[in-house]
Amino acid sequence: MGNEDLYWAAIDFANGLLSGAMLGGYYALISVGLALNFGVMRLVNLSHGDWLIVAAYMCVTLISATGMPPFWSILVVAPVMYGIGYAVQRGLLNHVSVQAAERRNMSPSFGLMLSLLVTFGLSIVLSQGMLLLFSANAMSIHNDLSFSAIRLSEDLSISTLRFGFFIAAAVLLAVLALWMKKTHVGRAIRAASDDPEIAGLMGMRTPHIYSVASGVALASASVAGFMIGMSRSFQPFDGPPFLLLAFGVVVLGGLGSLLGSFVGGIVLGVVQVLAGTYFGPASQQMAGYLLILLVLAVRPQGLLAKK
Repeated sequence: MGNEDLYWAAIDFANGLLSGAMLGGYYALISVGLALNFGVMRLVNLSHGDWLIVAAYMCVTLISATGMPPFWSILVVAPVMYGIGYAVQRGLLNHVSVQAAERRNMSPSFGLMLSLLVTFGLSIVLSQGMLLLFSANAMSIHNDLSFSAIRLSEDLSISTLRFGFFIAAAVLLAVLALWMKKTHVGRAIRAASDDPEIAGLMGMRTPHIYSVASGVALASASVAGFMIGMSRSFQPFDGPPFLLLAFGVVVLGGLGSLLGSFVGGIVLGVVQVLAGTYFGPASQQMAGYLLILLVLAVRPQGLLAKK
C-alpha cells in the first residue's frame, strides 16, 4: 500500500470518527430524557419516543402559525412540555411507579410492570392523537443547515446540523449535571432517587420532586424533538423507533447516567458510521445491535453506570 493509499485510508477513518461523534450527539439528545426518567424514578417510559414527535409537531405548528424563526420556537415549546411532563407525572405516573408500589408494600416488579403498561397505553394515545390532528402526512422544519458543512481541511468536513446537535447535547447535559449538583431542587431529586423513604422522612415532597424531574425530562425531549424536525421528516407513528434508539444509548452508557447517555451516544454513532464506511450502509444497524449485545454480555450495567 502506497503513501497515497494510506493517506486516503486515514482520511476515511477520520471522517468516520468525526461523523460518528456528531451523530452521537444527536443520539444523546434523543436519550437524555429517558435516562433522567429512569435515573430518578426508576420509570421506564415507553411513551418517550412519542413525546419527541409531539414536540416536533408543536414546533412545526408554532413556526407555521407565527412565522417565527425556527430556533425561537423551542423557547416556547420547552416550557409547555415541562408543564405537560409535570402534570402527567403528578396526575398519573406517580400513582403507578416503582416507588408507589413500594409505599403500598407491593413488589417493585409489580410497579415496574404497571408503569410499563401505563406508558405503553400513553404511547398509543399520543400517536393516535397526532394522527387525528395532523394526519399521516410527513412534516419537517425547513432550514438551510441541512445542506451546509463545516470544512476542516481540504478532505475533512462535518455536517453543520450534526455539529449543532453535538454542541446542543453537550451544553444540555452540562447544564442538567450542574443543575442536579448545585441547586436545591437538583439535590432533592438526587436524594429522592437514592432513597425515597428517607427523603420523605426529611420533609421532601417526593411526588412534587418526581414531577419536576419528569417535567425537565420532557423539556429536554422537546429540544431533541426540534432537532428531529430539523434533520428529517416525521410522522405520528415515528415514536417507537426513536424509543428503541434511546434505549440502546441508555443501555450502552448506563441506566440513569446522564454522562453515560452522552458517551453511549457517541460510541454508538462512531461504530455505526465506521461500519457503514467499511462494510456498507446495510451494516450500520447490525453493528449497533451487536455492540449493545457485546456491552450487555461484558458489562451489563453499562459503560458509566450510576453508582
